[in-house]
Order: sequence, then C-alpha cells, then structure tokens
Amino acid sequence: MATKIIKNLKTKQKGNILVIFTVGLFAMITVSSLALDGGHLLLNKGKLQNLVDAAALHAATELDEGSTHKEARFAVVEMLRLNISHNDHHELADAIDLSDANINTDANQITTQLAVEFSQEPDPFTGDLDESAKYVKVSLSQLNLNNFLANIFNFNKQVSATALAGPSSDISSCYEDLVPMAVCGDKNDTSDTSEYGFEKGSLNLLKTGSNSQSAIGPGNFQLIRLGDNKGGNDILGAMAGEYGAGTACFTKGANNSSVPTETGNKVGPAANGINTRMGLWEGSLKKTSKEHLRDSNICEGDTIIVDKKTGEFDELDAEDKAYRYTNYEQYKTGVDITTSCDAFPSGDIIPETSSTGEQASSYGRRILQVVIVDCGTSNINGQNDLDFLDIGCFFMTQKMGHTGNTANVIGEFINSGGNCTNGGTPSITPVDNNGPYKIVLYHVPGSSDS
Repeated sequence: MATKIIKNLKTKQKGNILVIFTVGLFAMITVSSLALDGGHLLLNKGKLQNLVDAAALHAATELDEGSTHKEARFAVVEMLRLNISHNDHHELADAIDLSDANINTDANQITTQLAVEFSQEPDPFTGDLDESAKYVKVSLSQLNLNNFLANIFNFNKQVSATALAGPSSDISSCYEDLVPMAVCGDKNDTSDTSEYGFEKGSLNLLKTGSNSQSAIGPGNFQLIRLGDNKGGNDILGAMAGEYGAGTACFTKGANNSSVPTETGNKVGPAANGINTRMGLWEGSLKKTSKEHLRDSNICEGDTIIVDKKTGEFDELDAEDKAYRYTNYEQYKTGVDITTSCDAFPSGDIIPETSSTGEQASSYGRRILQVVIVDCGTSNINGQNDLDFLDIGCFFMTQKMGHTGNTANVIGEFINSGGNCTNGGTPSITPVDNNGPYKIVLYHVPGSSDS
C-alpha cells in the first residue's frame, strides 16, 4: 500500500513541473518580446522624431524667408521624402505614405498620416490660416511598424511624433568681463568711418568724474548695474575683472530699457578696481590674486585732463594740440610713444610669466568691454534704464585718478561687437523680433511626442 502511494505522488509531481515550465516559458517569451519589440519601437520613435523636427524647422525657415503656407507645406513633404530615402529609414519609408499629399488644401491634414498646422504663437498654439502665422507644427501619426514576437500577444506597434518650430525671441547676448560703465552711442549712425558714432582710434570718456559733465545726464557718472550687482563692492569687483562680477545679458532692439544706470560717483571703488589692470593695487584688492593681474604693458604717456565744464579733453599745450599717449597700435606691438618705456617707472612692460613660472601679468587687461547705450535726445536724471545697442571695445589709456579732473576713465575706441565680446543664446519666449533671432524648436503644448 505504501509503495502505491509513493508512485502516485511522483506522478503528480511530474504534472507540476510541466505547469511551472509552461509558465516560465511564457514569461521568457513575454520578456523577450518586450525587449525586442520595445527596443525596436523606441529606436524608430527617435528616428521619426528627428524626421518631423527637420521638417518643422525647414518649413519655419521657409516661412521666415517669406514663403507662403502652401510653400511651407511643400517644404515639409519634400524634407520628409528626402530623409526617408536614406537606408537608415527604410522601415519608416514603408510606413509613411506621401503619395497622396495635398499641399493645396487649407485643411490641416496633408495625408491621412501627415498634418501641418500654423499659429501666430507657439503657446498657446492656435490654428491660424492667415499668412502672417509663422509657427508651424508637423505631426505624423499612427505609423505601423514590423512586429516580431509582439504578434504572439496580438499587439501591433505604432509610432507617432510631433514637432513645432518658429522664430525665437530676440537673442539675449551674454557677456563676461564687462566693466560697469556705459557710453552713449548713435543708433542711427550709418557712416563708413564710425560705429555708433565712435571713430576708430578716437578718445572717449568712459566714466566721468564729479567735476565733469556726464553725457547721460545729471546724477549719472556713466556707471551701470550688471545683473544683480548693486553698490560699491560690486563696482569694485567688476572694474577689477573678478569672475562673475562683470557678467550680464542684454537684448537688442528698440525700447528694451535693459541697461539700468547706477547712481553715485563711487570714485574709490571704481578707481581701486580698474587700476589693478594698470598695476596699481589699493584697498582690499591684492596683487597676488589671479583676478587682479596687471596688464603686461602699462605704459601711459601724458596724463589726459578733462575740462570741468565741457567734459571735453584739454589740449596739452598750444603747440602740440594733442596728447602723447600710448595708443592701441603701439600697445599691440609692445612699444611706447616717441620715448622708450624705460623713460617711465621700471617694469612698465613685463612678460606674462615670471622667472619662477608663476603668472605675473595678463595681456589684454587694458582692453575694456563697455556697454554702448542709446541715451536718447534728452538727459536722464539719477537712476534710470537705457536701451542696449552693443558692446564696445576700448583701450584704457591711463590709470584713473581719485580726485578732481583726473577721476575719469578714458579709452580709445577699437571696435563694436569685436573680438573682445562673445555671442548669445535665444530665450524661449517669442517677442516681436526687433533684434536678431533664430528659428528654433518648441515643446508642443499638451503633447508627449515633441
């Protein structure tokens, strides 16, 4: 009897093993299906997104250059046809049918799979057939892909993608190592010999002293606020070129009022900061700091004096009618004016690396990045905002004094928007495009496909 019971238990165990094997096999097939078909789905989803991104950008560029909505639809279809002709997109080429594309319709659907819509704004995106609508949305929907193990589960793979493109806002140009000063420029200057009214090689008053008449207006000494900077300590750091202290972003265009002026003369912080560039360290700024290095060439020449009443430069004397100062061309070649630099205090020209291998100076510290603003036709009293025009490169001709008519910063104009500046990046909120802008992709509101 006992022997018979044992045989029955063995028979039942054989049945349990078969059930477990079947369940395990099904689980393995399921996991394999998810891995194979899921990876295949994600791969083609990415490829499809790239296709509609390219089509939307191409159509938005065509619109920006004056094309009609019909021409933009044609651009979408042609860009898709061009891209799916590549071998990498052979499966999507089989899934996308553009044979019946109708670009002449005012309806959104170009084909049963392809839709092209236009809007005046990217968010909210509201369909608009007016030719002034420059934002374009391209959608490819419900494209069937090849199935592998997914057929076992009666599951058909489909992918969709949407892209939205159009003009960005005006480019917000961000700059580093700005000095917190502004000079008034002429936004209407179209001369071949000057930029914003500044002639190359001309001397300009970049910061006025207390006894000089400001070009901006009463209570302004041509100081400005950079970013979140405010007060004497920030003026000190930015003048000295400390990292981050001279960083700010501006947007070109009319009526932006993007450059806030800084009230007060702040002679001490301004002079102590900017004079480190000329090898003079005073107050809290230390010679040993890499952010406070002097320029390798600090030759100056005659001290230029500013007239208290007019704000113009005094003549040196009746015979010369001009100052003998180290100009930018002489600075670049490492020579001084008519006399050798040896005539000035020793050490005016030194190498950038000391004999011990440490950095002793930095060429270019005397080249100042100064904000050029539109001051308008009337003077501005106290703290106010001015319109940004550009960044000007000026060569610092001499140290800034602490008192009287020497408490000024004087610079020789090199160029505007030149090598002393860097570029900018677009923001994501479109405006009126008064300034430069780019054609960019936007996230499609309410969509997970873009």
